[in-house]
Amino acid sequence: MRCDDESRVRSRKRVAFMAALAMAIAGTTAGVAIAQGSSDYEQVIAGRADKIIATLGDVGDEARGRVREALLEFYRSTNVWHETNGARRKELKSQQDETAKAELAKLEEDLGAVRARFVQGLSADLSSEQVAKVKDGLTYNVLHVTEKAYGEMIERLTDEQKQKIHEWLVEARDLAISEGSSEAKHGVFGKFKGRINNYLSQQGYDLKAEEKGWQARRTAAAAGNTTKESN
Repeated sequence: MRCDDESRVRSRKRVAFMAALAMAIAGTTAGVAIAQGSSDYEQVIAGRADKIIATLGDVGDEARGRVREALLEFYRSTNVWHETNGARRKELKSQQDETAKAELAKLEEDLGAVRARFVQGLSADLSSEQVAKVKDGLTYNVLHVTEKAYGEMIERLTDEQKQKIHEWLVEARDLAISEGSSEAKHGVFGKFKGRINNYLSQQGYDLKAEEKGWQARRTAAAAGNTTKESN
């Protein structure tokens, strides 16, 4: 009987040891994965920051270093914000009661503070034009691509209408810089494009007809280029 008891004790000890070992291995593996993920993320944002800085022109080495660090910290801080608040933000946007609206407004205010600190830091080393280039880099130059498209689609836009479009796209860009993904950043521009389209419709433009005409001009231009190349 005593041998059986000792055998059961040894068996339980072996099971406990193997379980502890498995947990330790799992913990180590998870730690390595987290560290690797962090390292990969840092490489990605470093590459993005360097590409943006390359567009700024003549910036001193010390200022360039501070701007680079500001960009990296902005990527990190917005990433943390979205990981912490993104799900709740999405949930609140689907609700219409006043309590949800107030909580959402507070979250947006917090995210706005992150943007404000970032822009303030950039402004210590960069001109307003250079700060705008940083924002363009963070939003894939969507402002200028969209502005150019409206100008080509409706060639008879007045200066006042062009200015209105520009102002809305600047507002979209300044909000979009702190979004956590390319899709979300484009989504911000999409909302403002809806506002621009409503405005242009109110100004008397038939946007479907304007877009159809624009596509026809682009097709004709492409055909003309093909003909020139073949000749």
